[in-house]
Amino acid sequence: MIRQVATGFLLALQFFSVIPVKKQLPMEKVHITAMYAMLPVLGLLVGCILASTVWILRDATDVSFLLIGFMVVLVGMVLTGGLHMDGLADAGDAYFSYQDREKRLAIMGDPQIGAFGTMVLLLAIVGKIILVAESINGLSLVWLVLIPVLSRIGLLALFSSTHSAKPDGIAAFFQQRASHKKLRLVAILTVIISLGTLSIMTTFWTAFVFFVMLVLFSWRYRAWCLRNFGGVTGDLFGAYVEGVEILLWMSLLFFL
Repeated sequence: MIRQVATGFLLALQFFSVIPVKKQLPMEKVHITAMYAMLPVLGLLVGCILASTVWILRDATDVSFLLIGFMVVLVGMVLTGGLHMDGLADAGDAYFSYQDREKRLAIMGDPQIGAFGTMVLLLAIVGKIILVAESINGLSLVWLVLIPVLSRIGLLALFSSTHSAKPDGIAAFFQQRASHKKLRLVAILTVIISLGTLSIMTTFWTAFVFFVMLVLFSWRYRAWCLRNFGGVTGDLFGAYVEGVEILLWMSLLFFL
């Protein structure tokens, strides 16, 4: 069991981060299931690095909050290899093409970025920098840790509850070989743990509001994916992570 969990975490590092894992790892059902179950743990690692970055810049230097916001977004993109931003850009190109479902999936699979993808990407990056810069003053570092965790809990729930939009591709490969029932249980467990953590650091009702927002966004995003693409893809998963994180930073700005 411990070996399977460890293998799952190493697979999560290989596929969802730039942290090098130079090892040939097994890709059986149990290992892929463990990989997705480790996504919140990977989010915790990313969050700790982001929190450390903010702690050093905010508390040990006198740099501006705008620069801190830029560094938070930059470090997050570097740690994930720009994977989620790439997905957001591809999803933007596909959706705003206003083509039929098959054409949208083909556009999403094109490695080149178009005008709409570029605009969506720029708005997301600039908007996220501004939101972080406006929220970071006096903000508890625990939020820096929890935001990547919450976005990946949502990703875990989305992955385990939504079918793939196409029969091929890396997302379809993983979905065909993962135990969705076990992953849904992991998602519920991590939600409970995160809700308890938020309740301790804020209040129960603040934590409850944040989780309601996360659930509503996830539900609407899932419906949007099904309506416009017939399911989910790796790019749509990446776009989801960025969308959730922007939503949570916006919530911090207006509710805390």
